[in-house]
Amino acid sequence: MKAEEARRQITDLLTQWCDALVRLQADLPGCARLDGGILCPACGRIHGRCWEAVYPLMTLAHANGDPRYLTAAKKLFAWGQNLRCADGGSRNEVSSEWKGVTAFAAIALCDALALHGDLLAPEERRAWEARLDELGTWLFEHLTERTPAYLNYYAANACAMALIGRRSANGAYLALAKRLAAHCLRHVSGNGLIFGEGSPTHAVSPKGCAAIDFGYNAEETLPCLTRYAQAAGDAETLERCVALWRAQLAWMLPDGGWDNSVGTRAFKWTYWGSRTADGCQAALFSLSDADPAFAQAAWRNFELLRACTQDGLLAGGPDYVRAGEPLCVHHTFCHAKVLAAALDAGIPAIPCAPLPSEPPPFTFYPELDVCRLAAGAWRMDVSGYDFRYPGASHATGGCVSLLWHADAGPLIAVGMVDYALREPHNQQLPQHSEAHRSLCPRLEATVQGRRYGQQYCTEARLSCLPMSGGAGARAETALCDETGAALPGGACTLEYRLSAAGLTVCGQVDPALAGSASFVLPLIGDRATVRIRTGTLQSAPAAIFNLSPGFCAKEYWIAPDLSGCVCFTINVEEKGARK
Repeated sequence: MKAEEARRQITDLLTQWCDALVRLQADLPGCARLDGGILCPACGRIHGRCWEAVYPLMTLAHANGDPRYLTAAKKLFAWGQNLRCADGGSRNEVSSEWKGVTAFAAIALCDALALHGDLLAPEERRAWEARLDELGTWLFEHLTERTPAYLNYYAANACAMALIGRRSANGAYLALAKRLAAHCLRHVSGNGLIFGEGSPTHAVSPKGCAAIDFGYNAEETLPCLTRYAQAAGDAETLERCVALWRAQLAWMLPDGGWDNSVGTRAFKWTYWGSRTADGCQAALFSLSDADPAFAQAAWRNFELLRACTQDGLLAGGPDYVRAGEPLCVHHTFCHAKVLAAALDAGIPAIPCAPLPSEPPPFTFYPELDVCRLAAGAWRMDVSGYDFRYPGASHATGGCVSLLWHADAGPLIAVGMVDYALREPHNQQLPQHSEAHRSLCPRLEATVQGRRYGQQYCTEARLSCLPMSGGAGARAETALCDETGAALPGGACTLEYRLSAAGLTVCGQVDPALAGSASFVLPLIGDRATVRIRTGTLQSAPAAIFNLSPGFCAKEYWIAPDLSGCVCFTINVEEKGARK
């Protein structure tokens, strides 16, 4: 695709998003706490970080001269003063004490001023510059490598300090930026995966797993490190970023989705990225000379963002509208910044290039305790990942966290095992709670009124199984309650065999549990078929939905036979086949 056509399509989506932001902007003169903020139709409130949208609004104002965008940006800047702290920092929310997001506010404000500041009257520009100076001072004094934070904040401040330091010729800021970037680059696993999305950033689990989140790495940490290196002229770090992007892109699905099914922040997984992060387009487009696959990856993800947009808002997943869930505005104003940055930097031609590599039949990631399998059109993850993020459990225990097919897309995609408001300001409550259920496939049993399942077992042992024409995995696990306490006699095993024809799953529980155990199988979409080889379908599949990563599914319950065995095969119907 030619660069001009790609630019036109990106501009069109950014315009849709910014038009929605203008439509949702509060017009309440005399009420400074609300006037100019962006109202969220899903959460019924104003998200504090919405004021970062001054940048994409200014980008459009500069591009087409429409005064609505400039007026909206000015009002939004004024509303952002509600988040200003006495020490110069910026709060995450009006009612939140967390100020690490000052880095994101500073980047957005710096870009708005550097690229579009001439749209402001002199006195307005001075006010914006004064605010940027305050943000920069706070960041220099309060967000260093010694500050307790997740890794993405160090990367964001490396970017912010480089941009502000270059703008003001402040050598101390540039020195801090370099230190922070170097600190981030010490958080890379043997497979080239960035870790640190946990506390502390260098923590490891009992299995030796690190805190890795692919959504935040793709949409926050790596883009910020890339932007730092470009702003600071740090060629060595930029070269490292290219290598890190290649490792990250092994976790991009061919449809542009990010596989974050085992991430520490899977509760923010939105299939196209992460709920409160920014996006990958600007960084990947900027590196397209180093590898044309980067531009292709950025475009595929862009197309997914566009497919998930409804009435000008980016939905938190592909099936939100179908499930009747309102759309949170947070996704839109965050990702609008990245599209604006891509447009301002220049859009390259989009080559017909494959993603960096096709997966081998199986790969084991010890830093995640995850087996990744591939056969024909299929991709699959089996998770034993035991790094615990408080109140936000992801799939573990030898569960399939992802099953993806080239023609049918995701068939299994697990976010939180049990949905909970880990970050109440940044998550939605389901409007249809009766159908809002886990998308995690699992063996489970109810004993004396208490539920036990393999998805809670953090001590599962995984092994990859080579097999002719495909790949397999075996999990020795146990049925545990939500605290991780094992059910006496609850040891169980699962074997997964993936071939070009589909996935076969065989599970075994103690025969004494046969009457109380089930395999719960949520399957996404309308193309998957299930053939039960051993066991019994307990009822007609129920229609369910989960906000993370935003898919509808059919929930099958399969009872094992009297010996405790359950076995079934999942495959995909050809298009147009009779149901």
